[in-house]
Amino acid sequence: MSPIQNFEQHSRHLIEPDLPIQTRLQMAMEVRDSLEITHTGEYLNFLKCYFRAFSAILYQITKPQFMDNPEHKLRNIIVEILNRLPHSEVLRPFVQELLKVAMHVLTTDNEENGLICIRIIFDLLRNFRPTLENEVQPFLDFVCKIYHNFRLTVSHFFENGAAVPPAPSASISASTSSLTGLGGDDVKPMDVSDQVALPTGYVGAGQLNPSTRSFKIVTESPLVVMFLFQLYSRLVQTNIPHLLPLMVAAISVPGPEKVPPHLKTHFIELKGAQVKTVSFLTYLLKSFADYIRPHEESICKSIVNLLVTCSDSVSIRKELLVALKHVLGTDFKRGLFPLIDTLLEERVLVGTGRACFETLRPLAYSLLAEIVHHVRGDLSLSQLSRIIYLFSSNMHDASLSLSIHTTC
Repeated sequence: MSPIQNFEQHSRHLIEPDLPIQTRLQMAMEVRDSLEITHTGEYLNFLKCYFRAFSAILYQITKPQFMDNPEHKLRNIIVEILNRLPHSEVLRPFVQELLKVAMHVLTTDNEENGLICIRIIFDLLRNFRPTLENEVQPFLDFVCKIYHNFRLTVSHFFENGAAVPPAPSASISASTSSLTGLGGDDVKPMDVSDQVALPTGYVGAGQLNPSTRSFKIVTESPLVVMFLFQLYSRLVQTNIPHLLPLMVAAISVPGPEKVPPHLKTHFIELKGAQVKTVSFLTYLLKSFADYIRPHEESICKSIVNLLVTCSDSVSIRKELLVALKHVLGTDFKRGLFPLIDTLLEERVLVGTGRACFETLRPLAYSLLAEIVHHVRGDLSLSQLSRIIYLFSSNMHDASLSLSIHTTC
């Protein structure tokens, strides 16, 4: 594709009102393919010519799309261009407006464009931090919104509802109540059933989730929030009291007991979002203990519930075990003691997949040994028997390292 010769003329043509969508899309692709110019002395001229055009396309000329069509492709290319702009001093005069554009797309557009905008926002805050403190509250408000709607998002994907998210149904309430006790057999692992029919709210091929109803967006958000709290300490006092209860409620949502094959990807995304949220909450344990303390029991139950129900993904289960380790390093470990029966099940600790079994056993059993140490005076004969059998079995397992044998 030939390089663009005249930025000003090309950018004016790009936003002509009567331009066909396919032509506009082709021109946007030409800009994207010419982005190497932003690493030269022409970067400022490029921004002066195109930034207003990009904003006009995202604000006025196009609308957010929830089907994969040319208009979505156009918006996606524009957002991709904005994400690839070098964060040099040349960009500084445009930073605040770029942040507003990214927030607009994040809060109104689909999941695919929203994920790119989260990267734009994070990179801008990281590279231009002194000038943007007043611009970050809208992002935190958006995070509160997606956590507030989390249960509705779960209902939308996993219940036989229409496209509009229904109110939490009796089946969710029943699932939640069955998890409350968290006895040894109360919680069952996720069962992928081939017999479940497609729900009417199923999101099929070509459809795009709104960013406000996306587990992927939830997964990416805690890292940005953590960074903002480290950067702007005053934001903690005003946002933690609102955000924390919403996050605690989100990680306690059990999800469906039976997952049809076509929704398995959404289920894995759900659990990934909850695990990232747990990691964020355990990050807060030491610094903001007073805010966390009322939720001690709920957080510990949710961590164990997630160990029971999450998929056999090594990265997800390892992150959960690391969160468990952080809890054991604080006074909040007391919330885990009543859950010892569930934690004594090997499938809960390390999952059932071969990769998880081989990779996670050393960390899992060292954590279990620490929990057992704290509750050793309160164990029943049945629990002692299970513990002796479990650890003696590992002592005779030649595949485990010497350090694990010593722990056992």
